[in-house]
Amino acid sequence: MTSPETSPETSPETSPETSPEVKPETNSETNSEMPYRLGLPAWAFPGWRDKYFSDSPSMLANYASVFNTVEGNTTFYSTPECSTVRKWLQALDGKNFKFCFKLPRTITHQPQSDSRVLEDFLANISLLSDYTGSFLLQFPAWVEIDHLKRMDQVFESIAQHGGACVEVRNKRLFTHPELLEPLLQHYGFGRVMLDSRALFQGDLSHPEVQAAVHEKPDVPVLNSVYNNLIFVRLILHPEKQYNEQAVEYWARKTAVWIDQGLQPTIMIHCPNNA
Repeated sequence: MTSPETSPETSPETSPETSPEVKPETNSETNSEMPYRLGLPAWAFPGWRDKYFSDSPSMLANYASVFNTVEGNTTFYSTPECSTVRKWLQALDGKNFKFCFKLPRTITHQPQSDSRVLEDFLANISLLSDYTGSFLLQFPAWVEIDHLKRMDQVFESIAQHGGACVEVRNKRLFTHPELLEPLLQHYGFGRVMLDSRALFQGDLSHPEVQAAVHEKPDVPVLNSVYNNLIFVRLILHPEKQYNEQAVEYWARKTAVWIDQGLQPTIMIHCPNNA
């Protein structure tokens, strides 16, 4: 476990549009050499069509020419059909790209996990094995360590399919991280670093923020790396001026991790997805 210090660096902005200082490369060969992975929660929000990414040849193909990872939020709600997975595979042909699929909510957000859902999920996305990075295991605030300890079969299956990063929202697991650490070490998992400070410290009267604060967690920001897996979820404010400090903070952290030979994954969120 390491706790990196910070050093200067630059970082991209909150949406597919970037600041003048940082412009994402659209050349897949250049992206293949990038020492970090940068992405968004999805690639096909309706408001993005033709504004950021076109349907020709597909929104995913165009997204993957700018970003080299995606959170794959769609799998949280349902398991994709095999025909859909084949289309994704075709869109990514030859690109250095990784999905960080979020496990279906019937596995992570229910008192009893359905093993059949996990089996179907892993089977359907198996075509994308070359394009699959760390899975995202996101658990709601009611999930405590005793519940996680009972999910050994789920964790074993995920560990055999490439590993994962765990996001917990139970405050006790932040004040007592030692409760979760043995599980992370046993399965070789990372722990998500979620940062929503820009959202909660900005203008809370903004209508999109008012809708988001009831869904987005306000939890302490972690500073520890487990098993050399770094997964940052940065939730920004719709108004750019509230984001500068958070973007600079993670840019510095990213620079240090890269110097240490690590490849961090940074996912950028914003309430309005604009």
